[in-house]
Amino acid sequence: MIQFKKAAVAAICMSLLLSTAAGPVGAAGTLPDKLKNKSNGILATETAKPAALSPLDALLAKEYKLPLNAGEIRAVYVNDAKINTLDSLNISYVPFSYTSVSTAAQKLTSMGGGVLVAPASLPKDYVLKEAIISPDIPFSYEEEYMQLRDKLKGQSTAAGKKVITKMLPWSGHVTTLTYTRKGEVLSLRAEPASQLPAGVTLALLPKDKDEQVKVNGQEMMFTSFGPHHDKLKSQLQWSSADGSREYTLTDTRNTVQSKAELLKIAGSLTPQ
Repeated sequence: MIQFKKAAVAAICMSLLLSTAAGPVGAAGTLPDKLKNKSNGILATETAKPAALSPLDALLAKEYKLPLNAGEIRAVYVNDAKINTLDSLNISYVPFSYTSVSTAAQKLTSMGGGVLVAPASLPKDYVLKEAIISPDIPFSYEEEYMQLRDKLKGQSTAAGKKVITKMLPWSGHVTTLTYTRKGEVLSLRAEPASQLPAGVTLALLPKDKDEQVKVNGQEMMFTSFGPHHDKLKSQLQWSSADGSREYTLTDTRNTVQSKAELLKIAGSLTPQ
């Protein structure tokens, strides 16, 4: 299962739509400012996918022929302004995937990723589908991303290569626990906290509704989604007491649990 992170920001002043989360909860924390200040989002128009691969994707496909193992991360940069028009860096990786929370918790601890938390209280009949540990891959607006892209650009220029590939060390820890029940999906994601660039806000799309709530003294943002989030119905977002970790709990439109039940799940997170 290769995961891709292709990040390119056409205009840094545009609103971004993000979902994040992770790590042990600990004492109650405050809500990140970025969750309190959202702007009205502008919907992008979907375009039909071309029948043939673009020149950029064709070059990247050649690099993908070499398989990755679990825990490996690969960055590919195409140094050609006509092909790579957005000057983007392509990063792919294979996460660690488990079918038990305890096994994932042991792996996370052995990697120095801290303690994995999981719901102690779940609605009846929910079962774990997958526990995933992924690296923390930077977005294109983050300094780390731009530094890596520019480094590879310099190396490709010096070597006279159009395409350059580099294996990256593991960085950060993002965990995702996915539970299912007769087609319903409940997901808990946890990851290192991130900051938005100056002038950038999260997007509140049409008919989305935000509401600040408290669970066991912890400030959280509950969002009821409008029609522009595919299968997602709602989400809860919050941060750890020290602000180092962020959490997101989401459910799908076909779920029958109420908002109160979702809050109860969030309030039951327990270190594993």
